[in-house]
Amino acid sequence: MTPPAKARKNFAVLIALAGLACSCLRSPVEIRRVKLLMGTKVEIVAQGRNQASLEKAVNLGFQEVERLEAKLSRFRDDSMVSKINQNAGLGPVQVDPEVFMLLEKSAAICQETEGAFDITILPVLSLWKFDEKNAKPPSEEEVRQKLSLVDCAKIVLKKDQYLVFLPEPGMGIDLGGIAKGYAVDKAAEALKQNGAAAGIVSAGGDMRVFGGKGKGLAVGIQDPRQRGRVLAKIYLKDGALSTSGDYERFFVFQGVRYAHILDPKSGYPARGEQSVSVLGEDGLSTDAWATALFVLGSEEGLRMIKSRPGMEALFIDASGQRRVSPGLEARLVWLEGED
Repeated sequence: MTPPAKARKNFAVLIALAGLACSCLRSPVEIRRVKLLMGTKVEIVAQGRNQASLEKAVNLGFQEVERLEAKLSRFRDDSMVSKINQNAGLGPVQVDPEVFMLLEKSAAICQETEGAFDITILPVLSLWKFDEKNAKPPSEEEVRQKLSLVDCAKIVLKKDQYLVFLPEPGMGIDLGGIAKGYAVDKAAEALKQNGAAAGIVSAGGDMRVFGGKGKGLAVGIQDPRQRGRVLAKIYLKDGALSTSGDYERFFVFQGVRYAHILDPKSGYPARGEQSVSVLGEDGLSTDAWATALFVLGSEEGLRMIKSRPGMEALFIDASGQRRVSPGLEARLVWLEGED
C-alpha cells in the first residue's frame, strides 16, 4: 500500500460493464461509488432490488476496506503492521486472528513461490524512493546491507497466542502485495451478505467479481504501454483478477527504467515483464501471486502455476510478447482493432 498522500490510480485492470444492468435482474438498481483508500482508487459497482438496502451494502463494503487499511497499513503508526515493525528485535506483538491469518498466508505463499513473494522486503523497499522527484537507485552497498534482513522464514508466528515476532532489529513487513486483494474479497463479501445480487469491487490492480449471469461480467486487461487501451477482455461469474505491472510507479535514471516491484533475492526491481495478470477464486491469492509471477517471469511462472488448480495467468514481457497459461487462453477475447 502506498501512502495516502501519494494515492495513485492503477489502471492495470479496467471494468467493462456493458450488459451488467440486464444480466441478473429485470429492473435492478445500480450504484457506483469511488473512494481513495489504501493508497489507490477503490471502486464498488453493485446491483440489487432495493435502493436503500443497496446503499447500505455499498457503505458496508467501503467500511471493510477502511477497517483493513487501519490494521494493515505500514504508513499508520497505530496499525498492527506498524506495531510489529516497531518491535522488530525487541519482542513479540499480539495481533488479532485476521491479521495472523494474513501473515500465515503470506509466509505460505513465500515458500510456495520460492521467495518471489516476500513481505519482509520492507527494509530494501524503503531504500527505493519511487515517489520522489529526481529519484535515483540506492547504492549497491545499501541494498546489500538491507537484503540480509529479507527472509520470510525468519518471521516467528505463534498461533496459540497469535504472537508475531521479527527477530532482528531493522526487519519490517509490508503487506502491500496482498492486502488490497484481501480487501476486495471482504468488501465483496459484505455486498453479498447485505442484498447485492451482482457486483464488482476493484482496488488498483485487484478486482473481485460476483453475481454474473450467462457468460458473466466482462472485465478488461489494459495494454501496459498504452493507457486506456484494452488488450483483452474476459467474462467472470465469480472470481478475482489481479494485475501487477511496471508502469504505474517507476522512475528513469540514466536511461534505465526502475519499477516498484522488487525481486526479494536481488533487492532490485524485477525485469523482464511489463505486466502479469492472474485469474483465480479469491483476491488474496491472485494479488500475491501476480506479484510473485512478475518477479519470476513467464518461463518459471508458467511452470509454477501449473501446480495451482483454478489459477491462470497472462504474461506480457518487455518486448510486448504474450504468454498465456493453457486454461486461460481460450477464455481471453483479444481486442486488436477495436476502439
